[in-house]
Amino acid sequence: MRQDDGVNAVVNFAESYWWLIFIVPPVLGGALQRRHARRLAIIAAKGELEEKRLAGLRPPPDPQPICGCSHHLSFHSPTTGGCAAEDCRCQQYVGPEPLGHVFAQPLIDPGTAGAP
Repeated sequence: MRQDDGVNAVVNFAESYWWLIFIVPPVLGGALQRRHARRLAIIAAKGELEEKRLAGLRPPPDPQPICGCSHHLSFHSPTTGGCAAEDCRCQQYVGPEPLGHVFAQPLIDPGTAGAP
């Protein structure tokens, strides 16, 4: 039977340092868990940053005519001004008047208006 020095060296190392299996995996495992937690924190921060960026790109919502009683103008009668919602003590809508639609002519450059 042939004996290999390399195999004997590995077997001798394993016989001498078998107790390392109780130390090395927890140490490396803790490092991997910390790295994983850091990566998850970075991914979460990038996601929040992207949400904020997209929220900044969205146009603001149209202003709504809301009364002090927290009801929309549509809940108030145009003739009496009273609120039609149940159990509302609002007597009259005093909030901002909604803007009407206005037709605006397109702007033209006066210098080129008369040029053929």
